[in-house]
Amino acid sequence: MLPAGLAAIDGGDPSPLHLDGRPAGVVVVVIDGLGQALLDDHADLAPTLASASGPTLDATFPTTTPTNLTSLGTGLTPIEHGITGTGIAVPGHERTLISLTWRWDHQFEGPDASGEVSPEAFQPRPTVFARARARGVRATTVLRPEFATSGLTRAGLRDGTVVTASDLETTLAAAVDAASPGPALVYAHHGDLDAAGHLAGPGSDTWCAELARVDAALERCRQQLPSDVALVVTADHGMVRVDDAAFVDLADRPDLLEGVRLFGGDPRARQLHVVAGAVDEVAARWREHIGDAGRVVTRDEAIGAGWFGPSSRLRDGVRGRIGDLLVVATAEVAWIHRDRDPLGGRLPGQHGALTDTELSVPARTLQRT
Repeated sequence: MLPAGLAAIDGGDPSPLHLDGRPAGVVVVVIDGLGQALLDDHADLAPTLASASGPTLDATFPTTTPTNLTSLGTGLTPIEHGITGTGIAVPGHERTLISLTWRWDHQFEGPDASGEVSPEAFQPRPTVFARARARGVRATTVLRPEFATSGLTRAGLRDGTVVTASDLETTLAAAVDAASPGPALVYAHHGDLDAAGHLAGPGSDTWCAELARVDAALERCRQQLPSDVALVVTADHGMVRVDDAAFVDLADRPDLLEGVRLFGGDPRARQLHVVAGAVDEVAARWREHIGDAGRVVTRDEAIGAGWFGPSSRLRDGVRGRIGDLLVVATAEVAWIHRDRDPLGGRLPGQHGALTDTELSVPARTLQRT
C-alpha cells in the first residue's frame, strides 16, 4: 500500500488503493489487528470504516505484526525482506530472535539483541520511505515513543522522519500535519485494538468499545483532512478467538519438542528447527498430534507453495530462518510455551495462520467530501 500511495503522489497507478484524484499527501494508518472479517461482523460499531471505499487485501504469511509491518514498510514479501515470523532462528546463533522486540527467546525479557544482530543488516532492502525521499517526497513515520528506534523499526520502517505519539488522536493529528503540504507519504500505527483483542478476545465488550473509539476518531480526522490529503486505513492481520481449552502448552508436551532444537514462529504458525535427520520423525509426531486441526509442512513445501512470497524471489540467507517444519492451525487452536510467550501465552486473541479471518485486511480510503 505504501508503494501504491507513492505512485499516486507521483501521478501513477494507485492500484489497489481507491483514491479520488491525485493526492499531494497520502497517510497510511495501520489499525493493528483489524481484520476484514471483524470489521464486517461489527460494521455497526464502525460506520465510517464500513462505508468507506476500498478493497479487501491479503496480509502476508505469517499473519503477524513484525512480518506484515516490514512488508508494509518495504513493499516486499517475507521471502524478500526476511522477517519470517515473530520468533526467527538466526543462522549462527542457537537462539530465537523475537523480531517484535528484537530480544532473544522472550518478548519482554533480556537485553536488546541489536548489538549481535544488526536490524539494518538482517533486513538490508531499501524501505518505501527511502524510495520516497529519493523522489523528493517527504517521508514520515508516526510511532509510539518506545518504537521510535526499536530493532523492528530500524529493520522495516527506517528512513522516514520519526514523529512520536502515544494515542490515536495525537497519532492521527501528527500524521495529517506531516502530510501537508505535499508531496508527502506518511505511515502511522495504532496498537490498542490489537491489545484489546489479545487480552479480552476479538468481539469482546472491551474490543468493541475500542473499535467504536477508533472509528469515531477516524471520522473526526476525515472531517478535518486537507482536500489534497488521502487517509488510507488498513491492518497487519486479523484475529481469531482461541478458548482456554484449545491451547497446547509445549511446556507440558516434551514429546512434541523431542528432536526440536529451536522453535519459533507464532502460536498459530509454529516453526520447528529440528536436529539433523529427525525431520520425518518430528513431522509424523506432530501430524498425529494435530489431526485435522492444522497442517504440518516442510520448509521446502511452504516455500514452493509461495506461503512467504514467490519462491523465485528468495533472498540469500532467508531460507535458514524458516523452520524445517511449519505447524499451521486451521482450527481455533494455538501452541504456546508458558515460559516464553507473553503472559504465559494463554491470550484469547491469536493470529499467525492462513485462515481468511487472519489473512483478509481492509484498505479503506477516507477523503474529505
